[in-house]
Amino acid sequence: MSLALYVLDVPEFQPVVRAAGAAGLTPRQVGDYIELRTDAPEAVLRRADAVIRTAVWHAALTGGLDGRIVSFTSDTLHLAKETG
Repeated sequence: MSLALYVLDVPEFQPVVRAAGAAGLTPRQVGDYIELRTDAPEAVLRRADAVIRTAVWHAALTGGLDGRIVSFTSDTLHLAKETG
């Protein structure tokens, strides 16, 4: 199973797409969303790579997630594949 984050395909979330790219996730258009996927067991997105306002950063998970949240702070979003 892959690890994937989904964000709405709107200009406000493009910085999240850039941060995901810097973390090694690959973007793919899925309807009105951008799927950000990796086969790596974990991914850490850094807000500094996104250059994004705090409110939008904290809305990064509103599109959905295939995986689990390890931690989510004002500076990083650490995701991992589901185990078990």
